[in-house]
Amino acid sequence: MPGNTKSPPRAASVKRAYDVCVLGTQLGGVAAGALLARRGFRVLHVDADGRGTGYEEGGWRLPWGPALVPAPRVFPAAELVLAELGLASDAGRRLEPSRSPLQILLPRHRLDLPISRSERASELRREWPVDASRLEGSLEAVRALFDREQPFLASHPPLPARGLRARWRLHRAQRLVPGGAGRGAMPLADLGDHPLASALRATGPFLSSLDGEPSPLGLSRTLGAVLQGTLRTAGGEGAVAALLRRRIAESRGEFLGGEGDPAPVSALELDGGRLIALLVNGTDSRYSARAFVFAGDPGTLPALVGNSRRLESFLAGAVPSGWIFSMSWVVRADALPGPLGDVAIALPSDGPPVLVQTVPAPRAGAKGHEASPGEKVLTAGMAIAQGASPAEAATRLRRAVAEFLPFLDRATLHESATGERGAAVGFHPLFAARPDRALGVGGVSSASPISNLFLAGREVLPGLGFEGHFQAAWQAAQAVEMLLGSKPRPK
Repeated sequence: MPGNTKSPPRAASVKRAYDVCVLGTQLGGVAAGALLARRGFRVLHVDADGRGTGYEEGGWRLPWGPALVPAPRVFPAAELVLAELGLASDAGRRLEPSRSPLQILLPRHRLDLPISRSERASELRREWPVDASRLEGSLEAVRALFDREQPFLASHPPLPARGLRARWRLHRAQRLVPGGAGRGAMPLADLGDHPLASALRATGPFLSSLDGEPSPLGLSRTLGAVLQGTLRTAGGEGAVAALLRRRIAESRGEFLGGEGDPAPVSALELDGGRLIALLVNGTDSRYSARAFVFAGDPGTLPALVGNSRRLESFLAGAVPSGWIFSMSWVVRADALPGPLGDVAIALPSDGPPVLVQTVPAPRAGAKGHEASPGEKVLTAGMAIAQGASPAEAATRLRRAVAEFLPFLDRATLHESATGERGAAVGFHPLFAARPDRALGVGGVSSASPISNLFLAGREVLPGLGFEGHFQAAWQAAQAVEMLLGSKPRPK
């Protein structure tokens, strides 16, 4: 058998036995774990890093980075997952919508993109009176393309397709869209290099986790969703994952590790080509399972399995080409411009695009974290290349933010640390956009070379971004259920 499949020495005893072990806190893995727990499987969710939705610094709770998160209700897979988990209503109550889905900040222009077509048209006329009709028509075309592709995504096509049967299923699903899903013209192409089109394209890395030219399917799905609303949440995808993680416990699943209390995994035990157990640093106990779902940093996976060459080769397409580097400032709320939106994409005159988000500033206190009146957290992020210096990135990010908020230094009560902290804050990876990806959005198959190991992280469908998490979750849950056999569904 190719690769090193030597198992690590076995620990003294099996602490607990489970049907499924979910390793990692990315949204897709947590959603898959919640679905499987709801379907009657005994699930163990392992939080190996304890990052949670933010970090403590200077007495405040700061987010890991800015988040441009679409409303889940517009995605077929997300709607299906939330409905099965009984969370459709809870998600609507707990995930507060942004005042405006997205704000555009340019050196000479500032405008909101409201959900209402009439209000959006008014904004466009205010900034670009001559081009307003053409701009609105192009945005409506993006929304129409999003709606046209709904049947394709609602069929849960195998993305990326691995094997002849999966490719046939994908081809059949594409035919649900007239002309074929993902085969239309590039959204916004009719606008050329108009500033609005440039700003909307600049959201690509933040929405899709791809670094480079997007695909028609990826751009229409991510932008089409944003035009229908975004969430006002400091935790980003992590806040949605935390909501789903509670469902694991409510379905009699169990946790190992949690926010601020990581359970660092030392090894995944391999026996006869199948994973059989998980070992945690500092313990002598083995946690066995019949199937495993991974939703962490894919670069760590081969070493956990014993430096498996098969996994290294399989994951070659999941090596990040860059990162989102982020910083936060705690500021006096009255010093921020009144028209500044909850989340904005800014195109400075010199430098890469920046995503900016403002949220309440939670201070640490005896009763936990409470929003501090008169204070806000402003978080900004930008794409940087793999290996770029955090210190240099911080300088560029400060300069870009200062262009749109020139008095930021006077209003700042606390600035997040850079260096090691800055590198950690920029942990959100970007994958190279490649035309050979399935429809420009597929990454690494959710079915790994190890028969009972499935992936549900960002690397599965990076071009679909937030929607891709739910698609990957559904695929992984279905694959595990097929492997283990169905259980009676709870009523």
